Amino acid sequence: METTQLNNKKSSGFQARFQKIGGYLSRMVIPNIGAFIAFGLITAIFLETGWYPNETIIKLKDPLLRSLLPILIGYSGGELVYGKRGAVAGALATFGLTIGSDVAMFLGAMIVGPFGGWIIKKFDQAIDGKVREGFEMIVDNFSLGIIGGIFCILSFLFVEPIMAGITNALASGVVWVMEHKLLPLSAIFIEPARVLFLNNVIDHGILAPIGLEQVASQGFSPLFMIIPNPGIGLGILLAYWFFGKGEMKEAVPGAVIIHFLGGIHEIFFPYVLANPLLILADIAGGIAAIITMQITNYGPVYTPSPGSIISVLALTPRGKYLGAILTVGVSCLVTFLVASIFVKKYYRGYVENSPGSNTDGLVRSFNNIENNGTIDGQIKKIVVACDAGMGSSAMSASSLKKKLKEAGYNIEVVHTALQNIPNDADIVVTHKELTNLAMKAKPEKYHMSISSYINPPEFADVVNVVRENNDKDMKVSNSEKITSYEPSKENKTPNSASNEVLKLDNIIITDDIKNRDEALRLINKHFVDGGYTTEKYLEAMVKKEKEFNTNIGNGLAIPHGTFEYKDEILKTGLVILVCKNGVRWNDEDVKLIIGIAGKGDEHLEILSKLATEFETQEKVDEFIALNNKTKMKNILESDEN
Repeated sequence: METTQLNNKKSSGFQARFQKIGGYLSRMVIPNIGAFIAFGLITAIFLETGWYPNETIIKLKDPLLRSLLPILIGYSGGELVYGKRGAVAGALATFGLTIGSDVAMFLGAMIVGPFGGWIIKKFDQAIDGKVREGFEMIVDNFSLGIIGGIFCILSFLFVEPIMAGITNALASGVVWVMEHKLLPLSAIFIEPARVLFLNNVIDHGILAPIGLEQVASQGFSPLFMIIPNPGIGLGILLAYWFFGKGEMKEAVPGAVIIHFLGGIHEIFFPYVLANPLLILADIAGGIAAIITMQITNYGPVYTPSPGSIISVLALTPRGKYLGAILTVGVSCLVTFLVASIFVKKYYRGYVENSPGSNTDGLVRSFNNIENNGTIDGQIKKIVVACDAGMGSSAMSASSLKKKLKEAGYNIEVVHTALQNIPNDADIVVTHKELTNLAMKAKPEKYHMSISSYINPPEFADVVNVVRENNDKDMKVSNSEKITSYEPSKENKTPNSASNEVLKLDNIIITDDIKNRDEALRLINKHFVDGGYTTEKYLEAMVKKEKEFNTNIGNGLAIPHGTFEYKDEILKTGLVILVCKNGVRWNDEDVKLIIGIAGKGDEHLEILSKLATEFETQEKVDEFIALNNKTKMKNILESDEN
């Protein structure tokens, strides 16, 4: 069989855009899943048709549905765009939608929340550097209050009626489809989109908001079960277990547990993508599930998330457990029967793995990726990314870390969403269907692909790349290695110099600095030139000054970035500005400015050391009086060591 090249399977621009939207929607919804589950449980337990009906407690249902949940989504959407200020703007904008509305404004929240964050971000960028020192907090508070208030009013007067109309139209359309018994046909479109990792777009962005309207009237909705139903994936996996061969069959038991009990459906998507005819089994299972729900009049009170059998049963209304079990069971059986035909056909003529092949007798070359980034030096951090950065990537990251440890490499392996890949990643690992999106997000990084989220054979490729890069440095003699990490400040090797926290060139003695903003720009330039941070770290230091005055007294200022910009720090570093004539810093003169870029907890460590070293005005003056970069460097480094 010819080698399969990843570049011959590039996702279409349409699919890529939808996957990106899906990841964004997920990051608005997933942080608030606990609140949705609370709503679902309160409804399932205390509704008139629930386990323990209670007229008093069930009064919480409508405020939760129509106020709290949309506002939480709007808050999260604004935060994604512009941190806490964006979150507050997004929440205010969403609140305007919820007043007087008789529908749950989830679609509206997903639009106005991020837009509110974007508006306040653009305002801050427009006035950056134009606000007089000492007035930053006043301007920040009033600008957020005014812009957020205006947006809240506009949402209430204009956006809410539009979104209510759209939501009602969609709901009416779904009702029409259901009344005409056509809902099963939706599986023809939904199931192929789901295995292309668009499940979050469909579930959280389309079906869930409409389903909530049905909950308000009848206490449950079959729409909540279309995507989270674990029966379809279970049928696919069982077909491979009974009739598959090779490593894909061997991985099925673990995949079944992760999918059916853990609710991570992405685990079975690669099994379908490896044999595209299985999409017919997927569709058949989806149609069977919807027909079963119609016959049994079944639906959960909210979309089970994660989509495990445990979540499905927990969100099933009282008296409808038979419907839940039949829906999962029938869809599993139908999917299994159809999938078995195509799995048997797929493995007809199968031969055991040859030495040159990776898996299932098929020669693969997922990682011959053109226009890939490069690896510079030792590999210290590997990122496994998926659309949402939670279930599937977390599972795969844990598996990869174990593989690396078995090979003798103690390397940091983390999981994240595609849009949150950190700047200090040396390798980015994604499923082959998502690699193109990851490359667009971080084109400068070195990317590798896997064919499955559970113990994929391509992990061997990752280990080999780590071995090739990290073992090169093992050729350095022991004496050279000791020198590289020797605390002594003399005779450092070039490698150690590149990892210095404080370079001699980053101590600047000058009286040319006129104000705080000039100082911050100069500090950031040295950080960027030295490879300590990205250019965006300047925004982090400016924002920190607005939140907290880093002039700590004694003529000393210690500018540093805010937490949400931590990924802009590539390694720990210091930049020292000595200004004998003083620089105006929030209405006070400072003569010693120490810029800090702290990686991880080192940030707090450095702050603590500096506070001790310069605890009095005299100590600051003595340090300035040295007027010698080498002596200054030795004092600070001796303190650190």
